[in-house]
Amino acid sequence: MIVGVGQVTVRPGDHPRYEDRPTPLSLMTGALSAAAEDAGVGGALLDRLEELVAIGSFTWHPRDPARLVAEELNRANVRTRLTPTGGNLPQLLVHESARRIAKGEMDAVAVVGAEAMYARALARREGRRVDWATQGDDVPTPEMVGEDRIPFTEEEYRQGLTLPIEVYPLFENARRARHGWSIGEHRERLGALWANFAKVAATNPYAWLRDAPSAEAIITPSATNRMIAFPYTKLLVANQPVDMGAAFIMTSLELARTLGVADELMVFPQTGADANDHWFVSERPVLDDSPAMAAIWRSLRDAGVEADSLVHLDLYSCFPTVVQTACDVLGLDPLDASRIPTVTGGLTFGGGPGNNYVTHSIATMVERLRSDPTSQGLVTALGWFSTKHAWGTYATSPPPRGFLWCNAQAEVDALPRAVSAKVDGEVTVETYTVTHERDASPKRLIAAARRDDGRRIWCHSLDVALAASAETEELIGRRAKVRDGNLTLT
Repeated sequence: MIVGVGQVTVRPGDHPRYEDRPTPLSLMTGALSAAAEDAGVGGALLDRLEELVAIGSFTWHPRDPARLVAEELNRANVRTRLTPTGGNLPQLLVHESARRIAKGEMDAVAVVGAEAMYARALARREGRRVDWATQGDDVPTPEMVGEDRIPFTEEEYRQGLTLPIEVYPLFENARRARHGWSIGEHRERLGALWANFAKVAATNPYAWLRDAPSAEAIITPSATNRMIAFPYTKLLVANQPVDMGAAFIMTSLELARTLGVADELMVFPQTGADANDHWFVSERPVLDDSPAMAAIWRSLRDAGVEADSLVHLDLYSCFPTVVQTACDVLGLDPLDASRIPTVTGGLTFGGGPGNNYVTHSIATMVERLRSDPTSQGLVTALGWFSTKHAWGTYATSPPPRGFLWCNAQAEVDALPRAVSAKVDGEVTVETYTVTHERDASPKRLIAAARRDDGRRIWCHSLDVALAASAETEELIGRRAKVRDGNLTLT
């Protein structure tokens, strides 16, 4: 079970100068110390830790960050591990740890992560050098949690599809076309969805943004809310420049009892499942769909989970499109204000600390369930381009059949794959986005198109007029020509 959770958020107004800002190490040690105190047994729990896993940072890269945390807390003998890139990894680690504890392989493990992107940006503005802790080459590299694969093909890279903000809008616009929404109707839906998330963040003491902007403010480009990649403004994407840390500690029931952890603090993972969608976006037949999410949900339902029983939800929310996909899978209305699918406020308003967001959502879910002990909760997590998925359910009572886990990968791998090509010719636009410069001007139109034989072509246009018009006039379904990767409407 999870016996302790800790979160630390240091907002801009708390310390306006870089020299007073937290470091990733101080955020991690603060969060882990808070998790031990949350369990009610403090240092005694840290003394029993057998393994400490650090969630890999986007901005801080010592050889073994978990070792630095352990040394800072005078627990240098603990075994350490490190994760690669992936927002799914905190939830995956719950699944792994629950299985290992159940098998008797260990009794106590902690997962901790942090980002201090705001502090780093502030250092740059002040002309300061970031002076975070480092390690020498003599420090052994820790064991990695899984592998770190390149997430894009050579052609995707050539067309500029290397960052989430360049890829997820393609999914979002494909969704608009599939539902037949106009561009205006689509924008209104995005605003309503994210305004609900903002309202939750306003009640979360650890959220980065708690001012709850209106739906109109969220979708309207402005000096402080520029268009990033159509249809996403800044307030529709993950908010990464934050200073946040979070941790959770899992133990066996026997150890928790020995240490004196109170029953009302224990939260038990009930079920979990993991799967990847087809690794490269080029191979996915439907870009706004996730067969992996569907396979995972079928696995959880086979384990006895029903959507109506999940009172508390935190659906991974780096971008609105994946929340909508998860809601489709669960059979929920994403705009239902009576059942907002987040406990934190999501990665825009709750905060998007790199790979570590789900550590915060797990911590918040634990707090929700403690205050509502007869309920169940669901946490979903994903990594890369809606590629790696992990879903898990929680409750304050032990699962009747023990923790149930499923690897749903075989079901996904058996599904067809789209075929892509790098050829010239006539195509139909499948989906697109328009990326923007920092001054908000249109930069590049990126599109997926289909040849008449069904093969997918990645293409782009640097025509600024075409890019600008694509944000008010629908391009999906239009005929076009592609020559050497360049798109021209016909």
